[in-house]
Amino acid sequence: MNDTARHVIPRRLDDPERWLFWTVDEAAVLMGPVVLGLAANKFVPGLIAGIGCWLVLRRVKRGGGANIARHALYWFLPDFVLRLRATPPSHLRRYVG
Repeated sequence: MNDTARHVIPRRLDDPERWLFWTVDEAAVLMGPVVLGLAANKFVPGLIAGIGCWLVLRRVKRGGGANIARHALYWFLPDFVLRLRATPPSHLRRYVG
């Protein structure tokens, strides 16, 4: 057996973890409304809502990267929600130094 057959190097090391066809966050956004629709005995509206949320998330991720939701949470939620120590509070717009 030659040396290349024993040592396989993956081609894409930085690819996100996948669950079936979707990344983990896309699967959660897709399946969340579906599961809630099943619990409420409204499967079709839950499926439609899940597909809609998935399409919106794909468009948001395409435009700004995978961390765009975290950046939006930083700017629009109060300080105590994320508790980031290395960043200043988002309500401070000017720094006097």
